[in-house]
Amino acid sequence: MAEIEVREIKNDEYHAWDKLVTDSPQGTVFHLSDWVITCASLSDKRPLLLGYFKDDRLEGGCSLYVTTKSRFISLTDSTAPMTPYGGYLLLDSVSTKGRGMKHQSRSIVSALSDEISKRDFTCVNIISAPAFQDIRSLTWNNWTSRVYYTNMLPLAEDISSHISRKARTTIRKGQKNDIQVSKCYDPELYWNLTVNTYEKQNQKPPITKMFLMGMLDMIIMNNLGEMWIAKTPTGEAASAEVITWDNHMAHAWAAASNFAHRRTGATSLLTFEIFLDLQKRGFNCINLMCGNTPHLNQFVSSFNPELMPYYGVEKNRSWFDIARVFRRRLKPTRVKFDDSVQTLEPEHVTH
Repeated sequence: MAEIEVREIKNDEYHAWDKLVTDSPQGTVFHLSDWVITCASLSDKRPLLLGYFKDDRLEGGCSLYVTTKSRFISLTDSTAPMTPYGGYLLLDSVSTKGRGMKHQSRSIVSALSDEISKRDFTCVNIISAPAFQDIRSLTWNNWTSRVYYTNMLPLAEDISSHISRKARTTIRKGQKNDIQVSKCYDPELYWNLTVNTYEKQNQKPPITKMFLMGMLDMIIMNNLGEMWIAKTPTGEAASAEVITWDNHMAHAWAAASNFAHRRTGATSLLTFEIFLDLQKRGFNCINLMCGNTPHLNQFVSSFNPELMPYYGVEKNRSWFDIARVFRRRLKPTRVKFDDSVQTLEPEHVTH
């Protein structure tokens, strides 16, 4: 009989974890140990990588972040700042097919979830990657479910003919305005654009400069992505975007624009040039995200992506749910001003 063990991944097992991420259909750049450890350290959280071992072979896992609020309150999420999802990972079994594979996958998910429950967190919120579609083993066990959406753009065809007329018109505007697009790693410039974006909405950036710089350095040092910048003929930065990737697809991780150049077509031209470059390098798809934020979804929809659902589950202590509802009723409604130039970022609000 196989020996099953569910436990936290040790530091010297990160290589095995990263291989699981690479081999799993659900694995993304956001699951990788470098990403999770760096993001946790920069956002005052504790990384928690749980592994499902069968006869000492790592066959599944769940990436989480733990936030300790007080002696009595600890929260765990699969998301973190600028990290849209994490959660469950499963290996495809070559020896199991059909009904047997589904049963095996549910067994792994149930075992991981039982281990999470044993840790007695006040609140658990797990949003998994789009490739993790079957959450029934969780909802059957009284987890509350939520549905989210993202935008997937295939890159294996003629992109110019695939996008909308409106997008093509805006791209041509950028070309006529002699907007210059190039790969360029300039984190200071990117931070300034981010601040500019939120200032025009009378808001402060939801992240600190230290967090952004730390994440950008980690991405570049580990070859997990790159930065692109669009500039005006005078050399002023009009728009910038950071692309990340894994072995499955590319991800439009974050973008920021200069409000003064919002009508130049720079952002659309920048996005289009990135698509073409990724296509030439063999990427078949890019995750444009933004499916849960109306004004951002409106922009990416002009490129005619495919809308795809993905799922979150949550389980809390009963007193925590009651306290949260009471707090929401007391909290005044806040009206936000949105303009046409936004920072593209993961859209979930974590606890």
